[in-house]
Amino acid sequence: MKDMRLSRIYITGSLLLFLLSGKAQKIDELPAVPLEIGYEKTLHLIFPTEVRYYSIGGDCIIGEKVANCPEIIRLKAAEEGFPGETSLSVVTADTKFYSYAITYNARPKGSYVRVGGQAPEPHTLPVGKDKQTFLIFPAGVTYVDYGSTNVEVEKAEGVDNILAVKATGAFTEDTNISAVVEGGKFYTFGLHYVPVPERSSFVIDKEATQKVAILDEKERSSGQKERIREAIAKRTPLDLGLKDRNAGVEFEVGNIFIDGDILLLRMTLTNRTQIGYTTDFMRFYIQDAKIRKKTAVQQVEQNILFTFDYPEEVPAHESRTFTVAMNKFTIPDKKRLVIEIQEKNGGRHFLYKLRNKSLLAAEEVFRGLKEQRTEDEADRILRRISR
Repeated sequence: MKDMRLSRIYITGSLLLFLLSGKAQKIDELPAVPLEIGYEKTLHLIFPTEVRYYSIGGDCIIGEKVANCPEIIRLKAAEEGFPGETSLSVVTADTKFYSYAITYNARPKGSYVRVGGQAPEPHTLPVGKDKQTFLIFPAGVTYVDYGSTNVEVEKAEGVDNILAVKATGAFTEDTNISAVVEGGKFYTFGLHYVPVPERSSFVIDKEATQKVAILDEKERSSGQKERIREAIAKRTPLDLGLKDRNAGVEFEVGNIFIDGDILLLRMTLTNRTQIGYTTDFMRFYIQDAKIRKKTAVQQVEQNILFTFDYPEEVPAHESRTFTVAMNKFTIPDKKRLVIEIQEKNGGRHFLYKLRNKSLLAAEEVFRGLKEQRTEDEADRILRRISR
């Protein structure tokens, strides 16, 4: 009886192996598309649908989805001349899988790839260090990227569709600037250094550009600004814990306000030394919370719309409180808003990093914080009752 059982097990096992061997799984290799990236030039991958997932094989490249363009991935080398090959895998909303093999090239040919479509060679524009180059787009610019810190880019104040580009110094490397405008159209241009550019203004898509300048609708009139100033002056500074100190000078963010599409930061500089503090400049930009060594830092400038009581100097043992207004924005994950204040002919500089959660707790200009919280709680109760 025992021998019969063993025989059945043997026969069943042999039959199973026979059947499996007849239906072996078929594995097809998905070829990886080769890509070249550089350190001074950004590469954008534009997919037909939204990117739902992506994975990068190594730390030698930086990659991220463009915040307001979910179908675009931005790629750049994190270090110059990285050896070998790394990978990028992407899954899009239409369930397609893409695989890429990435290598380093100091002068990569392409600056963008339109997946499944044509990618004409972009134009190259001149930039100089003593003269700004203006790019006039057919619609408001919602995203801008520049490949190298050899150039600086900013939006023209109060105008949504004009970018001002300038070299920080002479350079020979290939670099580029890319932008997305309202409606989702993508533009990219090569940039090369020219000591004295002959032309300094370029109209992009001239046929589609109905108006040369598109004024920022968020711009406030003088009367509106005065009402905002008066409302803010009546508010008590809060202890938000957003402060820093450098060589006897203290910096603090006392209030964060919101008024429609405008964000306002009320800040204080306190000079506890015998030497006056003269400000050279102040700027705001978004960048990665952690910066890798040997990485070209990508900074997204946040333009100042207007200020109240901005101090050119803080005398010894005195304080100055001032307010800065910008277009409303939020800070993406793993990034920070950097508030940079430089002292003129001195070393008491500030690079203060602000988290997104601080902005999300902003007070309304024309509604007190207590009133705001009470009304918000009432709204939550009404929503629960109406369910």
